[in-house]
Amino acid sequence: MKKRPITAAVLGSVIAAAALTGCGGAAPGLSAAPLPTASGPVRPPTVARGLPAERDLTAMVLPATGRDSRLTQGLDGFAQLVGHARLQECAEQAGVRLPEVPPPAYIGWSDLPDLGFIGRHGLTMSVPALPSASPSGRAAGRTDRTDRAAQQRCETEGRTAAKEFKDLYSPLQSLWWPEVSAVRDDPRAREALRKLPGCLARYGVEVEDEDAFFALVDRTVQGIEDGAEATRADRGLGAAYAACMASVEAVREPLRTARRTAFEAAHRDELRALERGLLPRIRELEHRHGLTFGHPVP
Repeated sequence: MKKRPITAAVLGSVIAAAALTGCGGAAPGLSAAPLPTASGPVRPPTVARGLPAERDLTAMVLPATGRDSRLTQGLDGFAQLVGHARLQECAEQAGVRLPEVPPPAYIGWSDLPDLGFIGRHGLTMSVPALPSASPSGRAAGRTDRTDRAAQQRCETEGRTAAKEFKDLYSPLQSLWWPEVSAVRDDPRAREALRKLPGCLARYGVEVEDEDAFFALVDRTVQGIEDGAEATRADRGLGAAYAACMASVEAVREPLRTARRTAFEAAHRDELRALERGLLPRIRELEHRHGLTFGHPVP
Protein backbone atom coordinates (compact mmCIF):
# COMPACT_ATOMS: atom_id res chain seq x y z
CA MET A 1 0.00 0.00 0.00
CA LYS A 2 1.22 3.47 -0.84
CA LYS A 3 1.49 4.86 2.69
CA ARG A 4 2.28 8.47 1.88
CA PRO A 5 1.17 10.35 5.01
CA ILE A 6 -1.71 12.74 4.42
CA THR A 7 0.33 15.10 6.59
CA ALA A 8 2.33 16.24 3.56
CA ALA A 9 2.90 20.00 3.60
CA VAL A 10 0.57 22.27 1.64
CA LEU A 11 1.35 25.80 2.70
CA GLY A 12 2.92 28.78 0.95
CA SER A 13 1.50 28.79 -2.58
CA VAL A 14 -1.76 30.56 -1.78
CA ILE A 15 0.08 33.38 -0.03
CA ALA A 16 2.59 33.60 -2.86
CA ALA A 17 -0.24 33.64 -5.40
CA ALA A 18 -1.90 36.52 -3.61
CA ALA A 19 1.36 38.47 -3.55
CA LEU A 20 2.18 37.85 -7.20
CA THR A 21 -1.30 38.56 -8.49
CA GLY A 22 -0.79 42.24 -7.74
CA CYS A 23 2.24 42.15 -10.07
CA GLY A 24 0.29 40.52 -12.88
CA GLY A 25 1.61 37.00 -12.28
CA ALA A 26 0.64 33.84 -10.45
CA ALA A 27 2.49 31.34 -8.33
CA PRO A 28 3.55 28.14 -10.11
CA GLY A 29 0.70 25.63 -9.93
CA LEU A 30 -1.83 28.13 -8.60
CA SER A 31 -3.93 30.86 -10.16
CA ALA A 32 -5.67 33.75 -8.44
CA ALA A 33 -8.96 31.83 -8.27
CA PRO A 34 -10.27 31.64 -4.71
CA LEU A 35 -9.98 28.35 -2.89
CA PRO A 36 -13.07 27.02 -1.14
CA THR A 37 -13.61 27.86 2.48
CA ALA A 38 -12.83 25.02 4.86
CA SER A 39 -15.89 23.75 6.68
CA GLY A 40 -16.42 24.61 10.33
CA PRO A 41 -14.64 27.04 12.65
CA VAL A 42 -10.87 27.13 12.97
CA ARG A 43 -10.08 24.79 15.83
CA PRO A 44 -7.68 21.93 16.40
CA PRO A 45 -8.87 18.39 15.76
CA THR A 46 -9.83 16.32 18.76
CA VAL A 47 -9.07 12.81 19.93
CA ALA A 48 -11.93 10.50 20.82
CA ARG A 49 -10.98 8.44 23.86
CA GLY A 50 -11.94 4.85 24.49
CA LEU A 51 -11.83 1.48 22.78
CA PRO A 52 -14.01 0.86 19.73
CA ALA A 53 -16.91 -1.54 19.95
CA GLU A 54 -16.17 -5.14 18.98
CA ARG A 55 -18.26 -4.68 15.84
CA ASP A 56 -15.77 -2.02 14.71
CA LEU A 57 -12.69 -4.21 15.08
CA THR A 58 -12.75 -5.38 11.45
CA ALA A 59 -12.94 -1.80 10.17
CA MET A 60 -10.08 -0.85 12.50
CA VAL A 61 -7.75 -3.60 11.25
CA LEU A 62 -9.02 -3.71 7.65
CA PRO A 63 -10.03 -0.13 6.80
CA ALA A 64 -11.96 0.40 3.58
CA THR A 65 -12.92 4.08 3.95
CA GLY A 66 -11.40 7.29 5.21
CA ARG A 67 -13.71 7.15 8.21
CA ASP A 68 -12.51 3.61 8.98
CA SER A 69 -8.93 4.85 8.83
CA ARG A 70 -9.47 7.00 11.92
CA LEU A 71 -9.64 3.83 14.02
CA THR A 72 -6.67 2.38 12.13
CA GLN A 73 -4.68 5.51 12.95
CA GLY A 74 -5.73 4.98 16.56
CA LEU A 75 -4.42 1.42 16.46
CA ASP A 76 -1.05 2.41 15.02
CA GLY A 77 -0.91 5.44 17.31
CA PHE A 78 -1.46 3.14 20.29
CA ALA A 79 1.48 1.00 19.17
CA GLN A 80 3.60 4.16 19.14
CA LEU A 81 2.34 5.05 22.62
CA VAL A 82 3.26 1.61 23.95
CA GLY A 83 6.76 1.95 22.53
CA HIS A 84 7.17 5.47 23.88
CA ALA A 85 5.92 4.41 27.32
CA ARG A 86 8.47 1.59 27.45
CA LEU A 87 11.19 4.00 26.29
CA GLN A 88 10.22 6.42 29.06
CA GLU A 89 10.13 3.70 31.72
CA CYS A 90 13.53 2.39 30.65
CA ALA A 91 15.08 5.87 30.75
CA GLU A 92 13.63 6.51 34.20
CA GLN A 93 14.96 3.20 35.52
CA ALA A 94 18.41 3.89 34.07
CA GLY A 95 18.37 7.48 35.32
CA VAL A 96 19.18 8.92 31.88
CA ARG A 97 17.76 11.68 29.76
CA LEU A 98 15.14 10.58 27.27
CA PRO A 99 16.61 10.42 23.75
CA GLU A 100 15.08 12.69 21.15
CA VAL A 101 12.52 10.66 19.20
CA PRO A 102 9.48 11.75 17.19
CA PRO A 103 6.42 12.04 19.46
CA PRO A 104 3.58 9.56 18.90
CA ALA A 105 1.07 10.88 16.38
CA TYR A 106 -1.90 9.74 14.32
CA ILE A 107 -0.94 9.57 10.62
CA GLY A 108 -3.27 8.95 7.68
CA TRP A 109 -2.75 7.34 4.27
CA SER A 110 -3.17 8.79 0.80
CA ASP A 111 -4.91 5.62 -0.44
CA LEU A 112 -7.55 6.07 2.29
CA PRO A 113 -8.11 9.82 2.42
CA ASP A 114 -10.29 10.97 5.31
CA LEU A 115 -12.04 13.72 3.37
CA GLY A 116 -14.08 14.83 6.37
CA PHE A 117 -10.88 15.51 8.27
CA ILE A 118 -8.97 17.02 5.33
CA GLY A 119 -11.84 19.29 4.35
CA ARG A 120 -11.91 20.80 7.85
CA HIS A 121 -8.24 20.78 8.87
CA GLY A 122 -6.19 20.65 5.67
CA LEU A 123 -3.40 18.27 4.74
CA THR A 124 -0.57 19.15 7.12
CA MET A 125 -2.25 18.63 10.48
CA SER A 126 -0.46 16.05 12.61
CA VAL A 127 -2.59 14.98 15.57
CA PRO A 128 -0.56 14.08 18.69
CA ALA A 129 -1.46 10.73 20.21
CA LEU A 130 -2.65 10.74 23.81
CA PRO A 131 0.32 10.94 26.19
CA SER A 132 1.19 8.48 28.90
CA ALA A 133 -0.04 9.26 32.40
CA SER A 134 3.21 8.01 33.95
CA PRO A 135 5.53 10.61 35.55
CA SER A 136 8.70 11.72 33.84
CA GLY A 137 12.08 10.79 35.26
CA ARG A 138 12.70 14.40 36.24
CA ALA A 139 9.37 14.59 38.09
CA ALA A 140 10.26 11.39 39.91
CA GLY A 141 13.54 12.93 41.06
CA ARG A 142 15.85 10.72 38.99
CA THR A 143 19.17 11.83 37.56
CA ASP A 144 19.00 13.55 34.22
CA ARG A 145 22.31 12.42 32.71
CA THR A 146 23.24 11.58 29.14
CA ASP A 147 24.45 8.04 28.49
CA ARG A 148 24.19 7.23 24.80
CA ALA A 149 24.61 3.48 25.29
CA ALA A 150 21.77 3.41 27.82
CA GLN A 151 19.64 5.64 25.58
CA GLN A 152 20.16 3.28 22.64
CA ARG A 153 19.22 0.32 24.79
CA CYS A 154 16.02 2.10 25.83
CA GLU A 155 15.24 3.01 22.22
CA THR A 156 15.57 -0.67 21.32
CA GLU A 157 13.26 -1.68 24.17
CA GLY A 158 10.72 0.89 23.00
CA ARG A 159 10.81 -0.34 19.41
CA THR A 160 10.51 -3.93 20.59
CA ALA A 161 7.46 -3.15 22.75
CA ALA A 162 5.74 -1.37 19.85
CA LYS A 163 6.54 -4.22 17.47
CA GLU A 164 5.26 -6.87 19.88
CA PHE A 165 1.90 -5.09 19.96
CA LYS A 166 1.78 -4.52 16.19
CA ASP A 167 2.59 -8.19 15.62
CA LEU A 168 -0.87 -8.99 16.95
CA TYR A 169 -2.56 -7.49 13.88
CA SER A 170 0.05 -6.51 11.29
CA PRO A 171 0.44 -9.98 9.69
CA LEU A 172 -3.22 -9.99 8.68
CA GLN A 173 -3.30 -6.27 7.94
CA SER A 174 -0.25 -6.54 5.69
CA LEU A 175 -2.27 -8.91 3.50
CA TRP A 176 -5.06 -6.32 3.32
CA TRP A 177 -3.02 -3.32 2.18
CA PRO A 178 -2.41 -4.73 -1.33
CA GLU A 179 -6.19 -5.07 -1.69
CA VAL A 180 -6.54 -1.37 -0.86
CA SER A 181 -3.83 -0.39 -3.32
CA ALA A 182 -5.29 -2.59 -6.05
CA VAL A 183 -8.44 -0.46 -6.16
CA ARG A 184 -6.40 2.40 -7.64
CA ASP A 185 -5.89 0.26 -10.75
CA ASP A 186 -9.55 -0.60 -11.17
CA PRO A 187 -10.71 0.99 -14.48
CA ARG A 188 -13.65 2.67 -12.74
CA ALA A 189 -11.40 4.20 -10.10
CA ARG A 190 -8.83 5.30 -12.68
CA GLU A 191 -11.54 7.00 -14.73
CA ALA A 192 -12.84 8.84 -11.68
CA LEU A 193 -9.35 9.98 -10.70
CA ARG A 194 -8.69 11.33 -14.21
CA LYS A 195 -11.26 14.02 -13.49
CA LEU A 196 -9.37 15.31 -10.45
CA PRO A 197 -7.12 17.85 -12.27
CA GLY A 198 -10.10 19.46 -14.00
CA CYS A 199 -11.91 19.84 -10.70
CA LEU A 200 -8.85 21.27 -8.94
CA ALA A 201 -8.38 23.72 -11.81
CA ARG A 202 -11.76 25.24 -10.96
CA TYR A 203 -10.20 26.21 -7.62
CA GLY A 204 -7.09 27.61 -9.29
CA VAL A 205 -4.88 24.61 -8.63
CA GLU A 206 -3.21 23.60 -11.90
CA VAL A 207 -1.73 20.10 -11.66
CA GLU A 208 -1.57 17.09 -13.98
CA ASP A 209 -2.62 14.45 -11.46
CA GLU A 210 -2.84 13.61 -7.76
CA ASP A 211 0.89 12.97 -7.46
CA ALA A 212 1.58 16.39 -8.95
CA PHE A 213 -0.79 17.91 -6.40
CA PHE A 214 1.21 16.41 -3.53
CA ALA A 215 4.43 17.45 -5.25
CA LEU A 216 3.05 21.00 -5.33
CA VAL A 217 2.27 20.66 -1.64
CA ASP A 218 5.80 19.56 -0.82
CA ARG A 219 7.36 22.19 -3.06
CA THR A 220 5.50 25.13 -1.60
CA VAL A 221 5.60 24.42 2.13
CA GLN A 222 9.04 25.93 2.59
CA GLY A 223 8.02 29.40 1.45
CA ILE A 224 5.76 30.55 4.28
CA GLU A 225 6.59 31.68 7.81
CA ASP A 226 3.41 33.21 9.21
CA GLY A 227 1.58 30.49 11.10
CA ALA A 228 -1.91 31.93 10.69
CA GLU A 229 -1.45 32.40 6.94
CA ALA A 230 -0.03 28.90 6.68
CA THR A 231 -3.04 27.42 8.42
CA ARG A 232 -5.43 29.38 6.19
CA ALA A 233 -3.63 28.24 3.04
CA ASP A 234 -3.48 24.64 4.22
CA ARG A 235 -7.16 24.53 5.05
CA GLY A 236 -8.11 26.07 1.71
CA LEU A 237 -6.08 23.58 -0.28
CA GLY A 238 -7.40 20.75 1.87
CA ALA A 239 -10.95 21.89 1.23
CA ALA A 240 -10.29 21.95 -2.54
CA TYR A 241 -8.81 18.46 -2.40
CA ALA A 242 -11.66 17.10 -0.28
CA ALA A 243 -14.28 18.61 -2.59
CA CYS A 244 -12.66 17.19 -5.71
CA MET A 245 -11.88 13.77 -4.25
CA ALA A 246 -15.45 13.20 -3.05
CA SER A 247 -16.55 11.82 -6.43
CA VAL A 248 -13.42 9.66 -6.60
CA GLU A 249 -14.04 8.14 -3.18
CA ALA A 250 -17.70 7.61 -4.08
CA VAL A 251 -16.37 5.14 -6.67
CA ARG A 252 -13.49 3.66 -4.71
CA GLU A 253 -15.12 3.07 -1.31
CA PRO A 254 -17.68 0.50 -2.59
CA LEU A 255 -14.89 -1.29 -4.46
CA ARG A 256 -12.76 -1.51 -1.32
CA THR A 257 -15.74 -2.57 0.78
CA ALA A 258 -16.53 -5.41 -1.65
CA ARG A 259 -12.92 -6.54 -1.51
CA ARG A 260 -13.05 -6.48 2.29
CA THR A 261 -16.14 -8.69 2.32
CA ALA A 262 -14.29 -11.27 0.24
CA PHE A 263 -11.16 -10.86 2.36
CA GLU A 264 -13.12 -11.46 5.57
CA ALA A 265 -14.54 -14.68 4.19
CA ALA A 266 -11.07 -15.88 3.22
CA HIS A 267 -9.53 -15.00 6.59
CA ARG A 268 -12.36 -15.78 8.97
CA ASP A 269 -10.20 -17.72 11.46
CA GLU A 270 -7.57 -14.97 11.75
CA LEU A 271 -10.26 -12.36 12.35
CA ARG A 272 -11.91 -14.46 15.04
CA ALA A 273 -8.55 -14.82 16.79
CA LEU A 274 -8.10 -11.04 16.67
CA GLU A 275 -11.55 -10.53 18.13
CA ARG A 276 -10.61 -12.74 21.06
CA GLY A 277 -7.19 -11.23 21.72
CA LEU A 278 -6.68 -7.69 20.45
CA LEU A 279 -9.05 -5.64 22.60
CA PRO A 280 -8.13 -7.45 25.85
CA ARG A 281 -4.46 -6.84 25.05
CA ILE A 282 -5.11 -3.13 24.53
CA ARG A 283 -6.88 -2.96 27.90
CA GLU A 284 -3.94 -4.72 29.57
CA LEU A 285 -1.42 -2.30 28.05
CA GLU A 286 -3.57 0.69 28.98
CA HIS A 287 -3.52 -0.43 32.60
CA ARG A 288 0.18 -1.33 32.62
CA HIS A 289 1.47 1.91 31.11
CA GLY A 290 -1.22 4.40 32.10
CA LEU A 291 -2.34 4.83 28.48
CA THR A 292 -5.68 5.53 26.83
CA PHE A 293 -6.66 4.29 23.39
CA GLY A 294 -7.86 7.13 21.17
CA HIS A 295 -8.33 8.10 17.55
CA PRO A 296 -8.52 11.42 15.69
CA VAL A 297 -11.85 12.97 14.73
CA PRO A 298 -12.51 16.16 12.69
